[in-house]
Formats: sequence, structure tokens, C-alpha cells
Amino acid sequence: MGLGHVGQAVVGAGSSARGVLRGRGLELRIDQALVRDVTRRRHPVCRDIPLTNDPEIFFSREYDIVIEVIGGVEPARSFVARALERGTAVVTANKSLMAAYGPELRALAARRGTILRYEASVLAAVPFLGALGRRPLASSIDGLCGIINGTSNFILSSMEGRGESYADALRKAQALGLAEPDPANDVLGLDAAQKLIVLLQELGPSGFDPAHLEITGIEDVAIEDLEQARALGGVIKPVVSAAWDARRIEAFVGPAFLPRSHPLARIRGVVNGLCLRGRLAGDLFYSGAGAGPDVTAATILDDVVEIAEQRQAGAVARPSAPNPVVARCRPPQTAWFVRVTASIDPVDPDDVAALLRLHGIGLRRVSRARRSRGSQILHVLTGRSARPRLERALADLRSTKACRTFHARALDDRHPARVGRAAPIEIAASN
Repeated sequence: MGLGHVGQAVVGAGSSARGVLRGRGLELRIDQALVRDVTRRRHPVCRDIPLTNDPEIFFSREYDIVIEVIGGVEPARSFVARALERGTAVVTANKSLMAAYGPELRALAARRGTILRYEASVLAAVPFLGALGRRPLASSIDGLCGIINGTSNFILSSMEGRGESYADALRKAQALGLAEPDPANDVLGLDAAQKLIVLLQELGPSGFDPAHLEITGIEDVAIEDLEQARALGGVIKPVVSAAWDARRIEAFVGPAFLPRSHPLARIRGVVNGLCLRGRLAGDLFYSGAGAGPDVTAATILDDVVEIAEQRQAGAVARPSAPNPVVARCRPPQTAWFVRVTASIDPVDPDDVAALLRLHGIGLRRVSRARRSRGSQILHVLTGRSARPRLERALADLRSTKACRTFHARALDDRHPARVGRAAPIEIAASN
């Protein structure tokens, strides 16, 4: 279902892998493709595939496995549900679909005794969801921290490494095909949030409500933030973070200060990285390409092969009751990276520290005030605080000092911390 860039890559990868598949006793045959436009020009490898734009014609035939690469939520959800209801196995790379309807579709697959695979929906080139699913005890996870949107990471890496403005770095990402003409899903954190929801559905408590997931974009990060983060011993990265127990999840999506010792601090460009904290296995780290037609196609076909071999071995999916929503999602308390910009009166670091202390927020590090484009800029690393308290303090600062502020979360190298027990941030460098 769908024969765009990813769908055509699946066809090409399947054609190239015929010998490998035959060696495993498998023959891949694509019987039909459901597309929006049957007249669209496609790669020559697709020329022998029967095409239809009529769902009724598509579903009039029987298939062993249906691959969904339409994207978006509808009509993908309706089509995937229809295939699962028939008992047909489904493979998808659709993070939007799984974030919105993952529990419902998994429950439907279980009731109908069939299989739903979605390894390619998160970190497409890194096959870890299936591996963790096969090791439920050794890989029992209670926290994660990751960079799972390559476009945002490319933009911040370009700004840091080449001194490019946000606008210039975004234009470069669009010119390279890394960002869409409308980049909102990437730069506003929506793509990363959907992937985090899929990860939490897979690894987190038995159920959760993502309504209170904090999502912040990277569009307000400035070059001076990246420069001062470096001077303070760290970097700013587009992060997803979550920690949980049986009753609650503490999670956020957005730019965050990381010390250089953090594993994710080294992840640059379009590469993705994910740190998992296992209760028994300790810390796990995965890294690789997060997207792209070829790597996504390879992972989709791996899911297809796994389903086919399960069927050959006579494995049957076992029904299970859908998981109830039992955990509430809320933002964590963390340290903060704050920029204060004053255009009129200079900002005294002692005054900033005193005002923050009035709101119960301590300071861990203060940069030297510097001049830029006629303004004085000060950066500080605060102690741990809930977001509402910090925002009240910054609103007070803006009203009393006639300044502007920017803030991002600040994590330490042991993040993700346990639920409710964020470790204090320790920075060795000074400026």
C-alpha cells in the first residue's frame, strides 16, 4: 500500500535480495500495489507490478503480508485495520500511525491471531525493537534519552560547526532533501514526539496518556547559545527523554544542553542515537541512520522475512487483552540552560542569581556577560527546577530588567535519571 520513494525502494531491495531470500527458502512476489495515482512515473523495477487506486480491488485478493508505506494516519489506519481484521500480517514504517493508533492496532492483530511489525518506524537502520522484544527480561527498560530526528540534529550541527544561522542551516537541509518545504514536523519536535510515543508504547508502562507530553522545537536556538554551551563544557542537541515506573512517565521533547561526556553529545549530522537504561542489562546505546528510503526498505523487508519464517515454523500470534491507560505523562524536573539578552541596561549576574533564588532556583554556572549586535548576553546553568517555576522566575526577570530570555533543559551525563530523582548537573569547564 503506497508506491512512493519508500515503496519503490522496497521493490528494488526485494529484487536485489532474491538470492539471499531463496537461500532462506523464501520467494518474494508483489501481487498488487494500492496507489493514489496509477499514471505516475515510477522506477523501472516497478513496471510489472499491477497497480490500482481502488481499495475494493486491492482487498479483493488474498495476501500473505501487506506492507503499508502510504504514510500519515488516514487512510493508512483504515487500510491496516482492514488487513489485520482479515488475519493478514502487516508491516509498516508509519510512525504517525503507530503513535496515534499503535495500541489499538496491536490489540486487533492479537485478537485476529496475526502479526503487526513496525521496526522501521523509529531509527529505521537500527534493528533494536524486535531484538528487545525477544529479550523481555534482560532488556527490561525504565528510561531512555535519544536524538531521533536527523533533520533537527543536522541543523544544530551545522549551526555549531559552521557558524550558520538557523535560517541558513534550515535552507541547506531543505536543499539536501533532509527537510520538507514545510519543515514544521521536524523543527517543531512533532516527528520526534511521534517516535517517542511509539518507543514508550513498546518499552514503557502497560499504558500511558501522552496528552501532557512536553514538546518544544529548535527554532529559537541561536548561534550564541551553541557557542556558550561549548564554553560551559557541553552542546545543545534535539533530545527526547523519558523515565518511568509503573505509575508515571516523566518525558519531554526539545533542545537540551548535554555535557560533552554524554554519549549523545558526539552524535552529529543526520545520525540518530538512543540511550536505554535497562533494569538488568544496564545501559544500552544504539546509533545509526534514522531514515531514508533505502535503510527503511531494508528494515521493512527484514520484518517481512521474520514474519514469513515465523509462519514457516508454525508460530502463531497469541491473543492478548489491550493494555489499559495506567500511567500519566508529565514533564520532569531538570536543570536549565538560560540565555538573558538586555538591549538597554546591562544585566548583572548577581542580580539574576538573586532573583532566581527568590523563586527557589539555584545557579550552577554563569558565563561572562558578552556584547553582541548592541546587546549584552548572559548564559547561566541553573539547578533543578520544574518548568512552571522557572518560567515564573524568567517572567519576573523580564519585567524587572527589560530583557529577553530563552531557556532549554540541561541534562547530565547520567541521564536518563530515575523517575523523580534527576541527578545534579556537574560541569568541569569554566569561562
